Amino acid sequence: MERFRFDAGSAFTPHQELLEGVTIAPLTPPGGVQAAVFRLSAGGRIVRHPATVPQILAVLEGDGRVSGPDGELEPIAAGEAVFWSAGEEHETVSEGGLTALVLEAEGLSPPPARSAD
Repeated sequence: MERFRFDAGSAFTPHQELLEGVTIAPLTPPGGVQAAVFRLSAGGRIVRHPATVPQILAVLEGDGRVSGPDGELEPIAAGEAVFWSAGEEHETVSEGGLTALVLEAEGLSPPPARSAD
């Protein structure tokens, strides 16, 4: 067993034009399925861009707004997730801050819908 950290103290601030007020803590090495914890500080933003591969953003804590191809921002909160197909334009913003698990991989698809039974 190997232990590792993915808390805010182990995250790095990327030097990318797409990210404003965002830190990233990778959980997997590049290649195959990529997973990372993204933390958007209050006012943080992942600017509008196309998904390079299918991806899921699952909000673990906090809330924000996300958009799809139409550009309309919709609310998202802890316990909710969104799926973007490869090439789909999208954006994520948070006024109060949010923490999300982001999964990216070729062949990734959203889970099947579940009944509310």
